Amino acid sequence: MDGGVWLALRAAIRGVQMAGSFGLFGTLLLSATLLRRHHVVGLRRLAWVCLAVALGAGLVWFLLQAEELSEAQTMPDLVAALPIVAWDTRFGTMLLGRCAALGVAAVCYQLGRVRLAALLAGGAIVAEAWLTHGGSMEGRLGTVLLSTSVVHILAGACWLGTLPALYLAIRRLPEPQIAALAASYSPLGMACVVALLLTGLIEYLVLIDQPGALVSTAYGLAALAKIISFAFLIALAAMNRNWLTPRLPATRRHLLRSIGAEMLLGLLVLVAAGLILQFTPPAMAGMQMGD
Repeated sequence: MDGGVWLALRAAIRGVQMAGSFGLFGTLLLSATLLRRHHVVGLRRLAWVCLAVALGAGLVWFLLQAEELSEAQTMPDLVAALPIVAWDTRFGTMLLGRCAALGVAAVCYQLGRVRLAALLAGGAIVAEAWLTHGGSMEGRLGTVLLSTSVVHILAGACWLGTLPALYLAIRRLPEPQIAALAASYSPLGMACVVALLLTGLIEYLVLIDQPGALVSTAYGLAALAKIISFAFLIALAAMNRNWLTPRLPATRRHLLRSIGAEMLLGLLVLVAAGLILQFTPPAMAGMQMGD
């Protein structure tokens, strides 16, 4: 398979895995907070679907990454390498641990332990930071980048991950309840956007630094795609908050379409994020990396 296609495939699978993880966490988060007094039909099914997406994509990602790490040429070579990748690499242990935590979180949710489920899923989301560039760096700068990645990923999950559950709630709740729900959701969305902008700026300054690198390097082009998608996301969110939400329930159909567009753009952002992590940042040359 062509190297570029291989990179794109791994990035897409990683993005889908993140989308499933985010969706499960977001469903549990809204169930434990804004939706705790509402009965929304389909939330439990949504949680299982998100878990299935996260685990299925995680399995494919694990196999693709194991093939790359082991440089296996045959199927027996790949099978032999799987236990080594699973237990002796940061990638393997973190991915398997995150998937296990998501599975336990989904079970707790079904048993009615909603807050515990949200905390477990949140831990699995935060652990993703150790698979980023910040998680592989040592020293003070590595600590700064890791901390930034934790906040960035958690903010992204709190926003993008809650969109499927929000969509379902706005679609199925009675009209008198949806306006209050949408208004209550706005502060969460705004806080996430601010956190994403600030942490994204820090990561840009540390990992890219030069504006020209956005169009002259593979890392920069992937980052530029993420930035553009994120800008469209912010525009949609602003429209939802300032125009559609105040006019509910008359604008419910338009709001649902806008949230659907946000989910699609969010997936593109996550795929771009997965692609970014396949490349070396322009400003990372000479930085000390961990094992």
